[in-house]
Amino acid sequence: MTLHAYTQNGSTMPPAFQINADLSVLLADYLGDGEQDRGYAALMRRAADHGIYDRVARWRTSPNPDATTVAVVRTLLPATDRMHMADILALSVDSLEQQLTVALLKAVREHARTLSCRLPRWHRV
Repeated sequence: MTLHAYTQNGSTMPPAFQINADLSVLLADYLGDGEQDRGYAALMRRAADHGIYDRVARWRTSPNPDATTVAVVRTLLPATDRMHMADILALSVDSLEQQLTVALLKAVREHARTLSCRLPRWHRV
């Protein structure tokens, strides 16, 4: 995961809109990661392993999915990754998890859109 590019200077807390923008960039980077235990494929694999694959799969197509729960966020994103993201964004893990209940759904939908754009035209039909 290449999260090192998003470190904060630590002197002041960024404004709320900046946190959200940074979180969306961080999640896009995370979902695009091809490492074994990270990325979109690993997230969907964890969803399948915990019986919530259908729920998470609906995030890809729903224009306005309802927020999920912190428990689902904790299931889908390993604790070490959540702690790393919280450190980068200068947030508490609890605060990050609350933001992820909305941001993760949007990130999954956006990532799925980028995947469908990479498919050959005949595959999208």
